[in-house]
Amino acid sequence: MIKLGEGTFVSYILGKRIKIISLDNEICRLYINDEYKGKCDLAFILTKVNSLENNEQDIRGLMKDEKELYAELNEIIRSKQIPTQME
Repeated sequence: MIKLGEGTFVSYILGKRIKIISLDNEICRLYINDEYKGKCDLAFILTKVNSLENNEQDIRGLMKDEKELYAELNEIIRSKQIPTQME
């Protein structure tokens, strides 16, 4: 997460731009891809965004594994062959 100025934070998570603008020490405005989502608790959202940043690599890995699985399943469906290990 990058602190742009007094009370403004920006992060990119899975291709989404997260912008947090604090109104005071407790409340902030949340924007995702520059679309206003509402007001929320500043400490809570900063903690959540930080957690998502830390987990992003795991999430990307799961998405890659899922894409590979679908590609394999798609190939099986196209060839209409079921491997003998699955029988």
